[in-house]
Amino acid sequence: MLEATSNHIVIQDATVHFAVSSGSVKAVDHVFATFRSGQITGLIGESGCGKSVLGLAILGLLPSYAQVGGDILYCGLNIAKASLRQLRTLRGKEISLIPQNPSDSLNPVRRIGVQLDEALMIVDKNAKSRRRKAESLLHSFGFDDPGRILRSYPFELSGGMQQRVLCAIGISCSPRWVLADEPTKGLDRDLREQVYETLVSMKLQGVDGMIVITHDLGLAEKLCDCVAVMYSGEILEMGQDVLKTPLHPYSQGFLASLPQNGMEPMSGMPPAPGESFTGCKFAPRCIHCTVRCTAEKPNSYEHGGRLVRCFLYA
Repeated sequence: MLEATSNHIVIQDATVHFAVSSGSVKAVDHVFATFRSGQITGLIGESGCGKSVLGLAILGLLPSYAQVGGDILYCGLNIAKASLRQLRTLRGKEISLIPQNPSDSLNPVRRIGVQLDEALMIVDKNAKSRRRKAESLLHSFGFDDPGRILRSYPFELSGGMQQRVLCAIGISCSPRWVLADEPTKGLDRDLREQVYETLVSMKLQGVDGMIVITHDLGLAEKLCDCVAVMYSGEILEMGQDVLKTPLHPYSQGFLASLPQNGMEPMSGMPPAPGESFTGCKFAPRCIHCTVRCTAEKPNSYEHGGRLVRCFLYA
């Protein structure tokens, strides 16, 4: 576990809407959550459930046409209502993003050294000092010949090496928090293991807390102290041991549908974008559904040290 401090990221009634021709789509729907400093928290769920949108909201990186509501609090700053100047101070220095798909995130026509130097320039104006720091960063992520890596173009590196370079860029400004978005997406088993080791090594780089957005439950189980489960823009369950003993009916069904757990499919489909619900969004698919579930939205209830958004635990 990471060294604990008080720099939590607290989300209170956060919403993110996108206007579409037919109306409005809620990508994030009244989310309450605390991402605790001193922990690595995994954010899991099906594709399109809102994980990455929530991550971008935490960084204040949503496009201008996104309508953001609620509060995202960090060290006295409300990120959801912050100015562009405040957000520029926040990004990189306080909270840093490691984006998914390194082949798309790294500039293919610029050497690694140039891209890492640009990141370091935010906190260090001395070129020689930046060069030393760049080599030190790459060495800390397992590169035996950092000078060669700095001279390389992204296409000359493997996928796992590119991911490690992104991690080095991500912590180059010594952020307190790191948000990794689908760090193992599209990678084979060996490369996924390399990424896991890279993220673990970030514990030694002075990072206070980490949010890992992932569909890779093996990574989440090995790496994360806490897991939050998202469904249709809502966090339905959050706490420790979620992947071992899930409480919410959706968490149970989601895990049971995986190949390693028997591949038992859940009935029904997730709500369509823009579909409105009076009650619980999972109610049409839930084997425990009651009249109350279809008529009333459940709050998040504390049960066994977790928060579960289900009337079963009211």
